[in-house]
Amino acid sequence: MSIASTPPPRSQRALYRLVQSDLQRQILSGDLQAGDWLPSEAALCREYGVSATSVRRALLELKRLRLVERYQGRGSVVTANEFRAVSPMLGLGRELRHRGFEVKPEVLCNDIEAADAEVAAPLGIDAGEAVRHIRRRYVADGEAMVLLDHYLVAQPKVDYSEFTGDSLYAFLAVRNALPAHAREQITAINLSNGLPSLLDVPEGQAALMRERTSFSAEGKPVEFTRYFFRTDRYFLELDLEMQE
Repeated sequence: MSIASTPPPRSQRALYRLVQSDLQRQILSGDLQAGDWLPSEAALCREYGVSATSVRRALLELKRLRLVERYQGRGSVVTANEFRAVSPMLGLGRELRHRGFEVKPEVLCNDIEAADAEVAAPLGIDAGEAVRHIRRRYVADGEAMVLLDHYLVAQPKVDYSEFTGDSLYAFLAVRNALPAHAREQITAINLSNGLPSLLDVPEGQAALMRERTSFSAEGKPVEFTRYFFRTDRYFLELDLEMQE
């Protein structure tokens, strides 16, 4: 595959930025699609007239933006045609404590149950298969703030019945079962079906729902969690960095 493109003109900017900007433009415009392999580092050096160091730095920047993935001995492949924000994967209790809240976790249930279709899909299992369902509530500074529904697949040497409620990720860490990465979706909803009473708010109250699917190092889904946040007590704050 050729990425037939006129090499960008020289400027005072770092040379790796010239390579990054041109490849980034082709990816975001759709000229290079997810699944397309980029030319080898040697070919990119020839095409742009830059050193291997500049090419590697450009590819690392594209990887940091989640636009490509690099595989040793194989090269770099396009993974997305849009920017995706990347944030540290914090447990919620840690996040709230970082914000200065005094946090009290409560376990409301910890049972085996059959996964419904909405839970089974992100976990990559069939509806009706058994999952561990742990429902928790975080009380922050004496008031309910967030309800958490964890749905967990069985993992070797992990007995979820031993979980006492504070930090799920700390519990998994000591068992060498921490997920490697996760994806989240955030949606505005109106609370119903018993959720308002658990968060001490009126029926139909607006809330923020975060849905997280976590994956093992092998890429297997191991956790699906829904977080229901009271919007009068919780907000999202993002630090954004300008990219050329």
